[in-house]
Amino acid sequence: MIKIEEHNGIKVLRDDLLIGGTKSILMPYIIKDAEDYVYASPVYGGFQIALSAYCKSVGKKATIFCAKRKVRHPNTLECLNYGANIKEIDYGYLNVIEKKARDYCEMNGAVKLNFGAKDEKNINIIANRVKEVIRFLGKEPVEIWCAVGSGTLLEGILKGSDTALINGVVVGKDYSNNNKRVRLYKYHKSFDKVSNFKADFKSMKNYDLKAFEYCVKYRDSDDVLFWNVL
Repeated sequence: MIKIEEHNGIKVLRDDLLIGGTKSILMPYIIKDAEDYVYASPVYGGFQIALSAYCKSVGKKATIFCAKRKVRHPNTLECLNYGANIKEIDYGYLNVIEKKARDYCEMNGAVKLNFGAKDEKNINIIANRVKEVIRFLGKEPVEIWCAVGSGTLLEGILKGSDTALINGVVVGKDYSNNNKRVRLYKYHKSFDKVSNFKADFKSMKNYDLKAFEYCVKYRDSDDVLFWNVL
């Protein structure tokens, strides 16, 4: 499904309408013969939702490791609604929950997925979607904007486009890319802090909305595509 709307004079790809957002398109290629798929996730991420929903649909188990909070994040509750096995970790920095997830896999024979599903195969799948979006638009936009976590989406957009300036708003851990078509911005608040920018479409306040805020503020062209993941 490709749905594009105009907001603030910017074309917005509404991948938030997919269950789990953009990363949901990867699931048929990721989920194979194992019974239990494990992911260490910031509570704000969308990949955990896509994984939980897809595993439920094909009769597999999704095990999500995340930081323990006094009040569960809505994304955690959504994963629970899809039947995920939630492992909440005290002092849940990402490196800590990654270690707990690896230990669980060693003990249970489960398959641990890379953060952000970042590998060449998945970048290529996203690149193919980028080409479909460009065909849908009828031409390549001058600028494409997106939020950056692991960098999987940005690198897929870069690979699937030829001329666009790719603007990535880094919302989590540090990320670098030296390609001449990439311009990176570091969001001024940490991942756990939300954007208070007002958008008239659904956009994750810890993630995509931060990128849209900067897109509205810093874009250089009237021909802009914003990739709304979740």
